Amino acid sequence: MPRGLLGSVTRYAKTVAGWIIFQTRLHRLLRSNDAVIVLFHRVNDAYPNDPLTFTNRKFDAFVAFFGRFFEVVPLSEVLRRLENGGDGLRGTLAITFDDGYRGNATIAAPILEQRGQRACFFVTTDWIGNHHVPWWDAEKNIDTKWMTWDQVRALRTAGHDIGSHTMTHPDLGVVSGEVAQKEIEGGSSRLDKELGAHSGLFAYPFGGRKNMSEENQAVVNQLGLRCCLAAYGGTVRAGDDPLRLKRITISDWFISPYQFGFEFVVGSLNPD
Repeated sequence: MPRGLLGSVTRYAKTVAGWIIFQTRLHRLLRSNDAVIVLFHRVNDAYPNDPLTFTNRKFDAFVAFFGRFFEVVPLSEVLRRLENGGDGLRGTLAITFDDGYRGNATIAAPILEQRGQRACFFVTTDWIGNHHVPWWDAEKNIDTKWMTWDQVRALRTAGHDIGSHTMTHPDLGVVSGEVAQKEIEGGSSRLDKELGAHSGLFAYPFGGRKNMSEENQAVVNQLGLRCCLAAYGGTVRAGDDPLRLKRITISDWFISPYQFGFEFVVGSLNPD
């Protein structure tokens, strides 16, 4: 069997297994005491073949799954429970978005709100309200559209959390010194200015282990931020450092939410 076909068959098998586990409520016995933070980037039917993009229908399917089988809470609530010793983390899930695509406000947020859920939107502050095209969109000729600051403020008014994703989305595993300091501190300060209140929520670009140097982690630690989120897999458990929290990226590798559910309960989404 060709390798690609084998991979597809395996993912479908995991989807079936996940359906059985969750429909029979067996997941309640199998899952750990951890919370999970998931990450999306863009919801838009115009780019169905882009790995960073979910169609409206698929995103709604994941949101419905989360609401049925988890306690979906804002990121700020996960942080509150973590700060209180971890009580109540079991079975909770927080939804986050990175970058600040306009569809997050016009497509994703209405879907979430219709199901009574709220997310945290991490925005790249210098991109909000302009026409910058990042290299990953330029390579695929995607017509990039960012939120406006009015849309960001409207999300906050609707009960969503808003966080910073630096000023211009640099790799914090590469840039250093004054450049990195300006990106981290400047993004947070701009967000506070636009919102009229301190956010303290931060997720670093790209999200891999190698995308945050220890030097820049020290900068994050010194700024008094409430959290710093990665994106290389893993869950949140009592005692975790809020400035080194893990997230699970939801990409097109998951053919259904039940595959995600299977991978979650068996622990394969935790980094090595």
